[in-house]
Amino acid sequence: MDTGTQPGQQATTPHERHDPSPRADSINELKPQDLWENIGVHRPIAGFFYNLPLYLVTLILGIVFSGIMWSILYPWPESAGYRGAATALFGLFFQVFDLGTANIMNRFIGEANVKNPQKMLHYVQYFIWYQMITGLMQTTSVSIYALYFVPGSQLSYAVWIMLIHSTTQYPGFLGVFRNVMNTLQQYNKVAVLNFIAGELFQRVTEIGFVLLGRWWGMSDPAVGEIMGIAIGSIIGLYVDDFIATLVSAWYFSKVMKSYGLTARACFRRDFDSKLVKECLSWGIKSGLPGLTWGVQVFIATVLWITYVPQYTTYLALAGFAGSIGGLMGMTIDLGGSISEATFNGKPKLAQYIISQAWRFTGMIQCFLFSILLVVILVLDPVLRLIGLEYYLLSVAFVFPRMVREIQQPYNNFSGNALAGTGNINFQMLMNFFEAGVCLVSWYAFIVWFQLPQRFGLSAITWLIPCGEMPGILAKTTLQYVFLHKKVLPIKISWFQSFVAPGIATLIIFGGEIAWVFLAFEPIRAVHGTLVALVPTIIIFVIIVPFFVYFPLTGYLGAWDEGSMEILRKAAKMSGPGRFFSAPAYNLLLAATRRSILHGRFKIDDSDAIADARDLMRIRNAKGAYKIRIA
Repeated sequence: MDTGTQPGQQATTPHERHDPSPRADSINELKPQDLWENIGVHRPIAGFFYNLPLYLVTLILGIVFSGIMWSILYPWPESAGYRGAATALFGLFFQVFDLGTANIMNRFIGEANVKNPQKMLHYVQYFIWYQMITGLMQTTSVSIYALYFVPGSQLSYAVWIMLIHSTTQYPGFLGVFRNVMNTLQQYNKVAVLNFIAGELFQRVTEIGFVLLGRWWGMSDPAVGEIMGIAIGSIIGLYVDDFIATLVSAWYFSKVMKSYGLTARACFRRDFDSKLVKECLSWGIKSGLPGLTWGVQVFIATVLWITYVPQYTTYLALAGFAGSIGGLMGMTIDLGGSISEATFNGKPKLAQYIISQAWRFTGMIQCFLFSILLVVILVLDPVLRLIGLEYYLLSVAFVFPRMVREIQQPYNNFSGNALAGTGNINFQMLMNFFEAGVCLVSWYAFIVWFQLPQRFGLSAITWLIPCGEMPGILAKTTLQYVFLHKKVLPIKISWFQSFVAPGIATLIIFGGEIAWVFLAFEPIRAVHGTLVALVPTIIIFVIIVPFFVYFPLTGYLGAWDEGSMEILRKAAKMSGPGRFFSAPAYNLLLAATRRSILHGRFKIDDSDAIADARDLMRIRNAKGAYKIRIA
């Protein structure tokens, strides 16, 4: 829960003076877990910092994985391309069955967490039972299709890929415990789980099964190495989910201990038919428009396969580039915070959460944009260094993917806000509209104008990531107009979100360009790429973001008292991320004290503070123990 007060001060409202709930005199009195239990936008921001060192370790391991293992595991882009093309065809089918659980967590879990924790358990139970029953139907249906219909088609090579991929739909609930904790904004636990699942279990199982599949393909010419790798990767990327689910269930039980709930209780069937109807009704209304997105993805895949030779190769190259350019979509996760606020009668808190989400996301994206532009400049020699010459064409896909990802966080915020305020009918209409515009765009680009055939790689590098942008941008714009006029007036501090961070980015980008041409290239010419790369990573991945960029944004007026207090809480909560968040806060504090722009573009947080504290009182009244209010 966020305050706009200075350290040591305490904001009060008239109705708080006789508040019986336990109250901390200052943030310093609260433990990190107390702050995680307090409601407010500090939780998603703390989650970002908590995840940051884990993300950096993931990035480093990814580089090592790419350098040492990728050339062994995926020496040919076609391996990943076959898997992507074959499995994409079933996205629509799987989405149909997922309608019964579409968006129910963001809609119901956040509200029930405050009002009725026992009913929250019933929603989780419903999710698990629904996914298990429909998962059996999906696995059976895809297997029949793959065995009896695919062998006579142009995708006959993909029979085994489809069969194995179909099993991933059962039991279907493997991510449920992690998703519930994410909805409850327990981002510290989710960050650890994502790291364990993605970098420990998944790496081990992926490497093991891909190597096994490659050996199988080499031993059996009827299968071949490329297909053996594709099949092995599907198995490896699925087996780890079972291990990760066991760990997630253990974490879930720890979080739910204060509610008197356990992971085992989630497998009972205590929910009634009324809850089933409620979830099905919401899920169909919420998910049906998304089904049209699945239709357009399916049709787009068919168009690409039909009209563009070697599409699977281009798809794999775009996917490889997406691991870099996709960082532009990095942002905070709002979880169930909007529904938690609005369905408990606190719209000002929801409004403030959206404004801070924009501000923080704009700040991160401005910085990442300059860093990724430098990455593009050095990516070619780096790929040659780690033996991925077959992936050199992926460099051309990176910048288009960056452009595509800029809109994604703001698109997600608008969708979360519509679902979290119950405006499902308008969201349905917008999703239908988006899918329709995308369908027309794909048909125009590929069939009418024949852009891939006429302009070759230059068109393909932009179309694969950005071909859907006309529909996405139109839908997102209309959603914010609706929210602003009909639901929650959207208040964005454009200066704090984009102007001040943009100026800081330009300053840093100038230094990065100078470094690349005056230091990186000369060092590479004399000592090699690896020697030149090490100081580049240290300076522009670790030092500049937190010790240069953040103080610059503070000096340029991107922070006020309220946002600084949010960061102070986030720094205390961020666990291993304190290595970055604590220095960032201290340097920001020093910079803002010297800035004549500090507080000139303030976002008013007084109503949001009062709303968050009221929610904590309601939750304390319902809970088994009292949480100290920040």
